[in-house]
Amino acid sequence: MKRIFSLAIVGFVFSLSACTKTPVNQPPLGPISATGTLIPAEVSLLRRGTHLLLINGKKMYYVESKTEDLLSAEGQTVHVEGIAESNTSKDDLPVLVLSKLTSVNGESGLHIWNIPALDIRIQTPSGWAGTIQKNVASFLLPGESTPLMVITASESTTLPTNGTPYYLSGHRAVRIDSDAGSGKTDVLVQGKDFILQLHFDASTQTSLERAEDAKLVMSEFEYTLSSLQFLSDKTENTTGSGSDITTPCGGEANVLCPQGSFCDIVDPVMKIGKCRMIKS
Repeated sequence: MKRIFSLAIVGFVFSLSACTKTPVNQPPLGPISATGTLIPAEVSLLRRGTHLLLINGKKMYYVESKTEDLLSAEGQTVHVEGIAESNTSKDDLPVLVLSKLTSVNGESGLHIWNIPALDIRIQTPSGWAGTIQKNVASFLLPGESTPLMVITASESTTLPTNGTPYYLSGHRAVRIDSDAGSGKTDVLVQGKDFILQLHFDASTQTSLERAEDAKLVMSEFEYTLSSLQFLSDKTENTTGSGSDITTPCGGEANVLCPQGSFCDIVDPVMKIGKCRMIKS
């Protein structure tokens, strides 16, 4: 008789059968029942898993499913059941193939911010404390005095020439990353009549003592970027499909997007992205 592994969002414990062997620091394989927060994973044409399951703020499994709607559950606390399998590479977390997904009512891992002064709607982890003063939005980690992320708008309408050009929410953008692994990034986006700047700097956060903590916060920043929408855009995705195709594109295979869309690069090194509709 198969044993079901159970993980709880607070104080979870793995129950392993005597004959089960798992790699050091890797979650168990086999039948899994778990509760955690579901967020999108970086697009990959090689690794399995479209989403990540976070438990106690830690990445535990990549997640994929042919039967459950993962997009509508992004940012929510969910209870999932499925089979955990080894990923394409042994260095990656296992992939949890879902057979059942249930949202935990009243729980959410994200906070939605509507900021008319910046003409944006954005989602951040609920643990990020936000303050908005005129056209400046600052976000702090618990116990920190230096903002992790600051969003501002300038009167300039011209994007800088340095950095990596790409599209964000259908708008022209430039991403300027500091030295690899520094955790410092500036993203500038072409607004209606201004330039929106998102300044992110994990290197100033004293609470991020472990490399794993810094990587998690940087992953959360990537999700925050992907959630950005301009309030003045007329075409919004209100039904969960249409304006965002979210098909993987680019990469070594140079996967192309359908007509009327573009490849929004999210991994400048591998040149992998998601297909997005072009804003009119």
